[in-house]
Amino acid sequence: MRSRKQKPEDKRLGRWEGGQFLNLSTSQLPNFSSARLTAYVSRLTGSEKGMALLMTILIVVLLSLLIMDINERSYLALTRAKNSVNSLNASYIMRSGVSAAMGFLELDSKGSAVDTLTEEWAQEITRFPVGDGTVSVHIIDEASKFNINTLVNPQGGINEKAVERFGRLLTIAELEEGLSRRVAEWLQKNREEISYSFTDISELLLVPDFTIDTFKKIERYITVYTDRRNEFNININTVGREVLTALSPSLNETLVEAILEYRKEHPFKVEHAGDLSQVTGLSDATLRTTFSDVLDVKSSDFTVQVEANVSDTLRKGMAAVKRGGDKVKLAVWKEE
Repeated sequence: MRSRKQKPEDKRLGRWEGGQFLNLSTSQLPNFSSARLTAYVSRLTGSEKGMALLMTILIVVLLSLLIMDINERSYLALTRAKNSVNSLNASYIMRSGVSAAMGFLELDSKGSAVDTLTEEWAQEITRFPVGDGTVSVHIIDEASKFNINTLVNPQGGINEKAVERFGRLLTIAELEEGLSRRVAEWLQKNREEISYSFTDISELLLVPDFTIDTFKKIERYITVYTDRRNEFNININTVGREVLTALSPSLNETLVEAILEYRKEHPFKVEHAGDLSQVTGLSDATLRTTFSDVLDVKSSDFTVQVEANVSDTLRKGMAAVKRGGDKVKLAVWKEE
């Protein structure tokens, strides 16, 4: 019995007819197959649109973040540039304040034989308008302070009187009196080796045992700007209570107060304060000689504390100036 010939299996979409395989188009598929295919294609198309939308949103978010970062960086750069300009302007304003102070001191030298705290140069100027900002100026007489360079005399020996006076000043500032001699010995040693002198009061921190806390307690009473070769440099008309008290163990609180009150109405006019005898309690010549050797009535060294503000940008500076005759020269300029 002849076996019946089987049609070859074909997984392609179509049918066998007359020994031939006929392809079927999508339109010839049964309705249910066409519906399924249409639904599938629709879902696929919808998924691609969703992905495209998601990518678009993501790109927009990233671009927004990038723009925000650029804006922030631009703002910071602009702010820094503005602050730099303000800082530069403040620096110029500070210098103009120093120039004005030097002018005050030159005028004062022409019209007064003594320097007192009642004169115009000694009055603080606060927030004076200059250009786009303000300036504050305070002139300080350095001859109202104790010069730490006088602890060693010009010949290189320790100045015992100066050591004693600085020791009393340290005691008034609630510090150890013996620190005075240690500073003097340190200065003497370095002057012998390298011809050293203090050029800034902060150099006291180089001395062993002289801490920052110690320095802060004494800094307003000391200077390096007056003539270190001569201890005759303290202005009796401008010296403060603490430094004046330290000049002699004989100057008690009552005598110091009498001097300060007398000079308000009667500025001292004679070198070595020869007119001190007019002060109640100081008629004794022996008493006066215990401290009059360092007294003067005219000053030549000043510092100018200056502060400028431009659009809330604050700058501070300090100038040390020296007056000779009716001329004032800039010796030191520092900006913070």
